[in-house]
Amino acid sequence: MLLLQMRAPSRGYVPATEDRPSLLLTGSLDETVKLWRADELDLVRTNTGHSLGVAAVAAHPSGIIAASSSLDSFVRVFDVDTNATIAVLEAPPSEVWGMQFEPMVIDLVYES
Repeated sequence: MLLLQMRAPSRGYVPATEDRPSLLLTGSLDETVKLWRADELDLVRTNTGHSLGVAAVAAHPSGIIAASSSLDSFVRVFDVDTNATIAVLEAPPSEVWGMQFEPMVIDLVYES
């Protein structure tokens, strides 16, 4: 039996909103970010757009937006509910290996 327990402010945990349950984010070498129902581990949707494997994911504590970084040196910010891309940021030449949103504002901090 696998027991997975995640608590905010875990970077891959998306808090529930009035319209949907909490979600988990995973990034993969297949260039996708997958959003899963945290309670059932059912796949909700897949976010695409990177051209190389995804190295890191992060969700804003509001549960409204999330971001992914890839070996392609881009950070993609997207709407969790619609999957729409909000911004694409070019990172320094080295890959971004970790990210987290500042909890009180909608700022994204990344490290390379």
